[in-house]
Amino acid sequence: MAGAGFAQQRADDIVTLPGVSVDAARLPVAQALRETRQVPGGAGVVDAAALRGGRLNSPADLFSLQPGVLVMTAFGGIDHPRLSIRGASIQRGGDPSAGRGILFLQDGFPVNFSDGSYDFVEFLDPAGIDHATILRGGNALTLGATALGGAVDLVSPAGRDASGGLVRSEAGGHGYARGQLSLSGGAKGRDFHFDATGFALDGWREYSRQEASRARLNFGIDLGRGWSNRVFLSAMHSRVEVTGVQTLAQIDAGDTAALPIAIMAQIGRDSSQYRFGDRVTGPLAGGTLSAGAGVAYVDFTFAQGGNVTRSRNTDASLDAKWTRRGEVFGGLANTLTLGARAQIGRRDQQVFLNGSGVAPNLGGVRGLMHSDNRLTAENGTLWIDNHLGLGRGFTLVATAAVTRANRINEDRFTAIRAARPDSSGSVGTAAFLPRLALVYERKDVQFFANITRGFEPLTWDALLTTRGGTGSGEALINGSDPRRAVATSHSPQRAITVEAGMRARTRRVAWELTAYRSWMSKELLLLATDASGAATRFGNADRTIHQGVEAAAGVDLLQTAAHSLIARASYTWSDFYFDGDPVWRDNALPVIPPHFAQFALRYHHARGWYGGATLTWQPRGGWADYANTLRAPGYATLDLRAGYAPSKGLGFFLDLRNVLDRRHVTGINAGAGNLGGMDAARFFPGEPRTLYGGAEFRW
Repeated sequence: MAGAGFAQQRADDIVTLPGVSVDAARLPVAQALRETRQVPGGAGVVDAAALRGGRLNSPADLFSLQPGVLVMTAFGGIDHPRLSIRGASIQRGGDPSAGRGILFLQDGFPVNFSDGSYDFVEFLDPAGIDHATILRGGNALTLGATALGGAVDLVSPAGRDASGGLVRSEAGGHGYARGQLSLSGGAKGRDFHFDATGFALDGWREYSRQEASRARLNFGIDLGRGWSNRVFLSAMHSRVEVTGVQTLAQIDAGDTAALPIAIMAQIGRDSSQYRFGDRVTGPLAGGTLSAGAGVAYVDFTFAQGGNVTRSRNTDASLDAKWTRRGEVFGGLANTLTLGARAQIGRRDQQVFLNGSGVAPNLGGVRGLMHSDNRLTAENGTLWIDNHLGLGRGFTLVATAAVTRANRINEDRFTAIRAARPDSSGSVGTAAFLPRLALVYERKDVQFFANITRGFEPLTWDALLTTRGGTGSGEALINGSDPRRAVATSHSPQRAITVEAGMRARTRRVAWELTAYRSWMSKELLLLATDASGAATRFGNADRTIHQGVEAAAGVDLLQTAAHSLIARASYTWSDFYFDGDPVWRDNALPVIPPHFAQFALRYHHARGWYGGATLTWQPRGGWADYANTLRAPGYATLDLRAGYAPSKGLGFFLDLRNVLDRRHVTGINAGAGNLGGMDAARFFPGEPRTLYGGAEFRW
């Protein structure tokens, strides 16, 4: 990334729109854009270098102005945000930090645990990536992703693309501090990239301290005859205090207090992560092969309510993709891709009482152990994808995938307490997932439509829950009703999705529009939670509908040799609801807001000066309960930024968030059953007005 300044080139300002040209120095981004234009559905690219003109720390920073991608922040910084694509991960089970329904990849290696869950805190550092590719919904089938939300592939910088380095420092209100060192280089067919970041935040609320440190290294070598090899290494550590939810009245009053049980139980998470991956690429049998192997170790401790969970995760993965381009049937262009992805992981999970296990005697202190499970998850997916040019601008796309998922639970606590009910068990599921798509392209306009079948196997928080038990301390372990792990019986969720849309561009304008509708079967929903957010009833809804619109546009308002002025907009409409549920009838699903829009204006001068404004508008918030009696209010916030970004040398920026200091709700913890319209502590407050500043030196 050393060759790109804070503001980058003007074309990078609309780089999320497929097909928009970029500066020649950004070849990886240009390649990603060309590839996403071949996707017959919703897809986008984020150029992380183009976002460096302000604070760049959180998922909300990275996915700003991305249609169809909703990031609902919780506490600011590297908190536990809820990220949803097409309604994926509306609800989560016993671990509220664990998302699901989206496959996250880092350089093609899965970041998700083998059960399919993920947590942003450990891995997502926007300052440490080159770009991200987003394939929404079934369009990610060619990455081995079968779930509703699709996939996001985070791509690291490489020394072959830009040599040099940078030192960056950021500071801001509420004790925000962040630093980065990055070095890249290469010669004679060898290159490397290294970067390290550190972060700390006191937070604007009580009990909301956060800190993280991350280091990443990748190095590549040209093996000759078109073959290359690249190795990836990373290490990360984070600590987060979870301040908890608030009522609407508290947020409106600007209350900074933590949820009482958050302090009482010292709710928080301490996590360490180590990753290794090796990828080889080269020509094979008239096509191109990319194959990789990776391993990850994640160790985290999570104090939550009456329990403290220690989880040690080892996950290994293999993947391969072979693509061949040619002609068939007497001259029709054809691209054939064969792919495979396999992942196996083992989680050693021990759950202890938090203090005595019941309020008020908690304190975040590991007490007696009441559960000890070894959890094994196995996944395998094979797919074939074919793009056949039919002539006259038409392309037929046919994809087929087969997938298998196994979950094995070994209850090891029964060896200590033989009389305890055994939660051991295993479950295996498989699915055949076809997709058919048609693309029509004429000049700079492209139309597409597809129909896809989706499948999401169960994560561990859906398969294993904790029975609260009665008593406290020793009685909770050895009493007649002990606290213990309990296996559940749920079904994997399935979906059929239809999608249609268009992409277009002219010399000064680019836009995209996608509409979709998913018929969901057995959607996994968290139907009730206790005061700490722990799941009390998690299961399958019979039938639900997910439908929506994803739109984005970019316009060159002014373009001269010295000046450029770019306007951008993104809009997401989400309409998710029960379909004839015996209890909730056709009520809307909670959490996700129906409308979300962002508008941005960016000015850039050829000498490196820049400035801009971003307006975020959410007319109405999501529902807080399944009965649809209480919802979050809408809001509008304004952000301003300005700075100086030479291609080399010293640059700086100022970034003022929430200029008008609007008190607003950014997210909802989880849907309740029926709140009866009464205010409840289920909401996350948005960041108050905060000024950030930074300096960056490049060479």
